[in-house]
Amino acid sequence: MIIFVLLMLVGAWARKKQILTEENQAQITQLVLNIAYPAIILSGVTGEGPHIAGPELLQAGGVILGMLAVLLVVARVLPRLLGFPKAEQGMVNVMTVFTNIGFMGVPMIDGIYGKDALIYMTLLLIPFNLLFFSYVIQMIKGGGAQAEPFRLQNLLNPGMISCVLALIIYLGQIKLPYVLTASIRMLGSMTGPLAMMLLGAALLETDWKTMVNRRILVYTGIKMLVLPIVGTLALKAFVDNTYLLATCMATLATPSGNVLPLLAALYNKEAYPVSVQGVALTTGAAVVTMPLVALAVGLG
Repeated sequence: MIIFVLLMLVGAWARKKQILTEENQAQITQLVLNIAYPAIILSGVTGEGPHIAGPELLQAGGVILGMLAVLLVVARVLPRLLGFPKAEQGMVNVMTVFTNIGFMGVPMIDGIYGKDALIYMTLLLIPFNLLFFSYVIQMIKGGGAQAEPFRLQNLLNPGMISCVLALIIYLGQIKLPYVLTASIRMLGSMTGPLAMMLLGAALLETDWKTMVNRRILVYTGIKMLVLPIVGTLALKAFVDNTYLLATCMATLATPSGNVLPLLAALYNKEAYPVSVQGVALTTGAAVVTMPLVALAVGLG
């Protein structure tokens, strides 16, 4: 996290000096999402590390699906318990479930545990992406008249395609040529630095004076500390695979996804302010809370 903070500071400095601008931030975000991020997913299955057997993969998939199912239930209840207005409840729901796993979770797992752990992240990202493209917009809209039916083509994006390809390569034990694997790894290595610099630039632009109110502060504490600690400790009671636990912890402990305010601006303008507050506060808090969570659950 100290490394991540330093990279964020570089991004903030670059934004202040107009090296990063509104225009090129959008382009660099596309570069990360469509090239670097898929590459880091693929790089996790192109090494020579130990191969996980089918039953173990199925067990890991079951744990991940169970965690996501419980998280969806908690996300339904939490905004009502905290008294968020009805127009904001769908947004708070998705802020709880759909974290910044691509920008922070994947680089964190790769940096701490190495490429061998990324197969578990790949297993997570398939149902995560399926849920994102079939659930998030419906929840943000609140099931109103604007709601759109789920379309299969929404899943044809580089992130989802890279997850499926990674599983095919991994399960088929396909050996790619060195030139290709080296290229994939070099592209994937851009993900962490670029993602952290973009987050730093975004945090610099945040008007923190408008962020502070009691409800969103309580939500941030629950989202960034209570849920990941309780959830990971509950999983730890019957899961002894460190890589799998770390992947689940990263899912729960990373801040709300920074794409959510963009969706709110499109589909539910009433929920836009709370989306900006939630993403900014959880991202700012992550610098402190993610190491605390890792230490509290014994994975630090």
